[in-house]
Amino acid sequence: MRLSKSFPGRVIWVAFSLFINLIFLSGQLAAQARDELIERVELLNDSSTQMGIDEVLSKSFRPVESSITLGYTSAAHWLRLRINPDPADGEVILLIRPPLLDDVQLYVPKTTQGQGVTPAGDYIVQEVDWASSLRGYRLHPPVGGADYYVRIRSSGSVAANVTAKPRLLAQRTSLITDLVQIAYFSVMLVLFVWALRMRLITKERVFLCFAAMQGLWLLHNFIYFGYIKALAPGIPHESLMLVFRSLVISAAILSVYFHRTVLARFKPNPVFLRLFDVQIIVMLGAAVVYFIANRWVGLQINAYCIAASPFVFLLNVFSARTDASPGLYITRVIYSALSAALLLWVFSLLGFVQISVFSLYGFMIHGLTTGLLIFIILHLHGHRLILQAREATAQVAWMERQNMLEQEKNGALSQFIDMISHETRNALAVVNMTISNGTISDAQRSRMTRMISNLTDLIDRCNQAVRIDSKLQKVEKTDCDIVQILRNSLSGLCDAHRINLSGAVVAQLETDPVLVSIICKNLIENACKYSVAQSAITIHTDHGHGGLFVTFENSADPAGLPDATQVFSRYYRSSHAKSVTGSGLGLYIVQRLVDMLGGTITYQPEHQIVRFRLWLPN
Repeated sequence: MRLSKSFPGRVIWVAFSLFINLIFLSGQLAAQARDELIERVELLNDSSTQMGIDEVLSKSFRPVESSITLGYTSAAHWLRLRINPDPADGEVILLIRPPLLDDVQLYVPKTTQGQGVTPAGDYIVQEVDWASSLRGYRLHPPVGGADYYVRIRSSGSVAANVTAKPRLLAQRTSLITDLVQIAYFSVMLVLFVWALRMRLITKERVFLCFAAMQGLWLLHNFIYFGYIKALAPGIPHESLMLVFRSLVISAAILSVYFHRTVLARFKPNPVFLRLFDVQIIVMLGAAVVYFIANRWVGLQINAYCIAASPFVFLLNVFSARTDASPGLYITRVIYSALSAALLLWVFSLLGFVQISVFSLYGFMIHGLTTGLLIFIILHLHGHRLILQAREATAQVAWMERQNMLEQEKNGALSQFIDMISHETRNALAVVNMTISNGTISDAQRSRMTRMISNLTDLIDRCNQAVRIDSKLQKVEKTDCDIVQILRNSLSGLCDAHRINLSGAVVAQLETDPVLVSIICKNLIENACKYSVAQSAITIHTDHGHGGLFVTFENSADPAGLPDATQVFSRYYRSSHAKSVTGSGLGLYIVQRLVDMLGGTITYQPEHQIVRFRLWLPN
């Protein structure tokens, strides 16, 4: 399975699109600021959670911004909103974000809304009646405006934003928000798919952990942004909140485990690495507290553990003792950026800092920042793993080729050994048979001499091949006459009468006479062995191309011509040559020695003529 080079680029492209959408949304919200119909926002904390609307009406409120972050608290919070009517006398839409808060109640004046369902003094509770994933209410403020009260209570962190706009602008805000959130989900989904794909390619556990973390975070945000409630309004709110809070703790535990897996490869200080284990144990304890004892306390413990994560990251990454993929330097840079972003989000979550954008998009900013920064680390790591896998595959292929070549060599060597054994047994059998006779005739003595000569030649060629292959053969050049060397090679040869030497009478070259002699003897012997009995053999010399050409020709025997592709291969002998004593090394030695002398040797068969053309340089 191959990793497409454009796949990471798609992630970056989608992330860039989301960034543009965020800029667009910010611009739109800024442009619509003048159309904000909330005149002022005031806050009252109800630590007893028992105050009703009648009691709240007599309390003092303190001014706050339209975006508030109060952290984890079991108290109830009341907002008093002064909302003006639409100048065009249209409907006003009050939007309260995020849509997923445990308990939100809007109290509206009776005189502005007609009959309500839950009377409470001069105010009644109005249910959500705006068709959107956002929590929205349709209002009709009187001329001069009116006060509206919002009671908020949540087991999680209390972060809210309120805005009131004319209906068309509210629809536009809802649409822009959905577009940004869809772009965000697209990035997170691409990261999730990418992680699964990398898991299949690399088999590394870290990619599976990242995919699981992204999957939990996707489901968590899908609920947080109100899409589950919009798609399935029949789900009990209490059950939905239980699933949502469980995902918060589960995602936090899995995130800590994931970062431990990533940083453990760099061999940080063991004490600092153990801090991850402490976090996981405390988070598991927070889950027990949440489900059994106190939800607010359980979630708050979990949040403080998350807040400690940046410090644990930095302690581990800066105490690392071993470099690992994708590199210690880039990992330190990315984890420093990740820690800064995480601290901002958690401090906002806990209510330590007031950053309006985090009250609206805190989860989205955290998820996107974490996902993309970790994506960079894992992409570089995965790219290196893929390169290593390719190198390993190439190495295995090379080893397989080498093994195949070695097997071929072993096979050729085995055949050579079989041939040596066969030739030796034949020679010894002749000698043994001859010796066993009481007297030795001249013919028998000649036969013994020929067998011993054949064995001697066989051994000489083996030694020559060994010297050539081990690069022990030396070249010692001197002035010499090639024609004279040829004549010397023919002297004492039993088949000398078959050979016709023609061409140049004298051929002086500066070369190694010993090696030239070996070359000529091997070519002459090859012509004598593998030609029709008593047929003529010609050797012709002529000058050309700055050297000397020597051509050896003989007629092929009835079995045919040798294979042109293997004629110079070591141990090669054609099938019809098995009846003739030989080593399969003669022509191999010729080619290697010719190469050492800087010459060339070519095999040029024609019809039933075997021709070898040798060229030696001056």
